[in-house]
Formats: sequence, C-alpha cells, structure tokens
Amino acid sequence: MQPDSRATNTHMELSRPVHVLLLLLLARAADASPLAALQPKYDVIIVGTGIKESLLAGLLSQHGKLVLQIEPSEALGGASRSIDLQKLANELDGPGAALSEQKLGKPSEYLIEREPKMFMAAGAQLQLLTASGAWQHMNPPGFKRVQRSLIYRQRADGTADVHRVLANSEDVVKTRMLAPLEKARVLQFFHWVERYVEADARTHLAGPLSKRQLDLRKMSAAKFLAFWELPADAAHMISRGMALQQGALKKVPALEFVRRLKRYKDAYRTFPHMTSPYVYPVGGFGSTLASAMAGVLESHGGTCLVGQPLTGLLSAGAESGGAMGVKTADGVPLRAECVVCAPEHAAALAPGAVQPAYEVVRLYAVLAHPPNLCKEATSCQLILPAAAIGREHDAYMCAFGPTHGVAPAGRWVVVASARVEGPTAGMDALAIAKRELAAVLPLLKPSRKLLAEVRTVYQPTPDGVPDGLHVLHSSDESTYFDSVEVDVESTFTRITGEKVASLRRP
Repeated sequence: MQPDSRATNTHMELSRPVHVLLLLLLARAADASPLAALQPKYDVIIVGTGIKESLLAGLLSQHGKLVLQIEPSEALGGASRSIDLQKLANELDGPGAALSEQKLGKPSEYLIEREPKMFMAAGAQLQLLTASGAWQHMNPPGFKRVQRSLIYRQRADGTADVHRVLANSEDVVKTRMLAPLEKARVLQFFHWVERYVEADARTHLAGPLSKRQLDLRKMSAAKFLAFWELPADAAHMISRGMALQQGALKKVPALEFVRRLKRYKDAYRTFPHMTSPYVYPVGGFGSTLASAMAGVLESHGGTCLVGQPLTGLLSAGAESGGAMGVKTADGVPLRAECVVCAPEHAAALAPGAVQPAYEVVRLYAVLAHPPNLCKEATSCQLILPAAAIGREHDAYMCAFGPTHGVAPAGRWVVVASARVEGPTAGMDALAIAKRELAAVLPLLKPSRKLLAEVRTVYQPTPDGVPDGLHVLHSSDESTYFDSVEVDVESTFTRITGEKVASLRRP
C-alpha cells in the first residue's frame, strides 16, 4: 500500500526486492580482503546497524553523501535486532534454554525485536521512512497496521481499565468514560482542532459565534486545554495518548501541542482502514531495516560491512587531511569527513564520549491469547502513565500476533518496558521486571513464557565527544517512534545543515 488515501489493498505493499551487500562475509568466503574494494575516503562512516544508524545511512545517501556503514559484530540490526525465541531464551536464560514446543509452538517461527518501535503514519515519521528509501526497499515483507492505540487508567472505583485512546468524534460518542455534557465539550474541542489551520486566521476563532481568537503562539498547552474546560480523564488521554506529551504542559507551547494532535488524527487518513495511527514492519525494524538500507547504500555507491571489528577512531588531524575515521582490527584506516556511532560501539571506540543515563528493563512474554483488557486486539500499543501505576516514569507495552510475522498461529508476543526505579542488588532481570512492570503482569495471565533483560541507556557525554564524531542515544523505553525521530533528525541536521523535510521522496 502506498501512502495515499485512495489505496484499496489491506496491507502496505512495497514494490522492490532488497539486495543486501555484505562485502565482508562474501570476501571471507572468497579468501580475499573486503577492505581493498573500499573507497579511500567517505563523506560519512556510520558504526552500527540499529534503527537510528540505518535510517541515517539511508537519509545521508539520499542527500548525496557517500556512506560506509559498518557493523562490528556479526549481528545485523545491532541492539534492536530481531531474533527467534530460542536465540532470545539462550541469551537471557542461558545457552541451551529448554522451550516446550507443545506450549509455545516452534521457537524458529518467532521473530522478536529487542527494542520494538512503531511509527506514526503521518508527518515527519512517515517522511523518515520514505525519504531514507526504507519504504521502497523493505519488501518483502512490508508493513502492516497496528490495530489498537490504548491507554491504561484507573476507574473511579480504583479498578484497572484499558481504554482506547479517543481520537475522533465517533470515539467520543461511543465511549462510556464520559458523561453527555463532557462528551459535548470534547466534541467541540476535536472539531476546533480538526478545522485549525496555522496560516488561516479564520480558523483561530474560539467558536462560530465568538470573536475571540486563540493565538496558540502565546499560550501554553495547559492554558489551551483549560480554555476548553475538558474533563480531567479526557484531557489526560488527549495529552498523553494523542500528543504523546510527557512532563508539565505549562512548558509546552500550545502550537506544538496542536500540531501533535493533528499528526495523530492525520495518521488515520494516510492509509485506508486505519484503526490506530501506528504502523509496524512485519518482523520488526530489527529484521528488515538494516538489510533494506544496505540496498539503499549500494544504489548510491556506498557500502555496508557486517562483522568488521574496529579498534578505535582516527583523529581529525592535519595528517589525515582534517578527516576522521575508524581503525579496523586489520590495521586498515577508513577515513571520512565525520563518523556517526551507535552508543554501544562508541563505548569501545571512544570511551569518554558516552555516559550511562539510566537502565531499562524489558519483559518478553509469549501468550496464547491477546493481552487481557486490551479489546481482543490482534496488535496494540499500550501506554501506562506513571500516575496510574504508582511510578515516577511511564511504562509501555506492545503486543503482536501472527499478523505482523512475530509469532506463529495462535500465539502473541508482548514486550513491556520501563525505567528501572528501585535498587537491583541481588535481583535477576525477571525479578526486576516483575517489580517495575507489576501493573502489566495481570494483563499477561496466563503466560506461556516470560523472559527479561536489563539494559543500560547511554547518552553522549557533554563536552566529551571529539570533533567530527556524532554519538547517538541508546533506544529509550518507549514503544513509539518519537525519540528515534528526534535523534535522527537532529543528527542529520548537524551533518548536513538541512532538515530531513528538504529531501524529496524518492
């Protein structure tokens, strides 16, 4: 399916097969050095093949940069790679972990992404996928819609509830969450947001009979919501579920807030039959994105090397023509104008360039049913706001069944994630997950298998990154694409001086 509201097929079909260039592996088979075939100098060297690194490789290639992408390990996809259930169990429970095929089905029929991210089918996030060339190359297997966008809340009696995020007038009319008068206010609010056009002052009037204009450039999001006198539950669902806004709304400009609401609403119109604004690639980004970007690089004269160990960075001194680069384990220098590095590799190549920020725990669950309370969803994203679950930070959950190529028939894979907030001494990963994700556990009963891991989230060290090196942030705990968008956009702009929006869709 193409991003056109007139499309009629039910899946997002892509048009071209992917040709993956793995020079190193081919050269080893031929007993030759793959490094001899490389260019003497590249515009950009990207170390890592995760989501962010691969998107940047495609975007910079489309911008006209000559790009060399290197994965020092043998794992294409890096930290966000997709693997089968047996490999995941071996990594997290130990080599040779026993799995019951009677309970789980064949472990080889699972494809579980380690850091799953679903993207919103509108605005900058869709632009990242099209402008990078990923959209054209990720076929097979392509993309499919996520069925439900959900938010966790507590009812007035204190019981847990999972509610669909209200996004349009039909949702508001049908919901039992709001009283009739409250529904009228939310309907009026949605109608105003849908009509609002930044450049058209006529759409800024507070109402059809009002002469007051709402100048969103001079208001905070908090003041904007207060103007509409929305019920607390609806206002929270709109700000957290639709705008994906975290933190105090007093610090968020109303204009940016409305842009995010319109992005959420517009995503429903991008493809036919959308029942949430989110889209997810079959098998996850960790299964197909890096391979797709290898094809993009090749078509622009670049190269992707997998399994090429690196020992350090080259300096940007005069002896190298002012360029940076990396040193291979074979002692071959690879030069470029700049280097982009995944944080897990930066820790080895330039230890002072990254620092730990916090830890994230992820719980991987196999179910024989959709998650409880989640409307029998074949796939979904669930946000669990901190206030509703007694935490300082939000938790997240995404669930996929066979439709997205993640699990065999009759099984669901659920990935839940959260920041680690308490002490962990003497605790294994599963115990930490059960504590930090206690609100998620009732949604998973009965589960067929639970696995967990704790990962450190790294960030660039202030004033510690050498000139010419761009260090990316580790993947955060969220299951949506916003943090990926921010990191990729800002890095692209630092390198090129332009916005991703300046690229024409290929």
